[in-house]
Amino acid sequence: MFSVPEQILDLVNRRQVIFSGKARYQLDTGEFDTDDLIYSILHGQVVKKERDELRTSRYKYTIIGKSISGKSLYSCGKVVELLDRNYFILTFHEAR
Repeated sequence: MFSVPEQILDLVNRRQVIFSGKARYQLDTGEFDTDDLIYSILHGQVVKKERDELRTSRYKYTIIGKSISGKSLYSCGKVVELLDRNYFILTFHEAR
């Protein structure tokens, strides 16, 4: 495990975050909200870094961190360029 890259922390801190359809659905129907997800990324650790097979970004990051309520969240995302630089969250769920 290693620290979340500064670039990701900066983007998430400034709320320059976008969500895949799957992640948006998870937020709309699940127990966690955007603030929980943001908090878990800002206070989490990278557990996996892998090349982005779609090549829209250099790497995808799997981050595990605590939500505001203290439950562990797993998220996967990558830095993308869409008009501006953003952190794109592909998916997330409660970590087991």
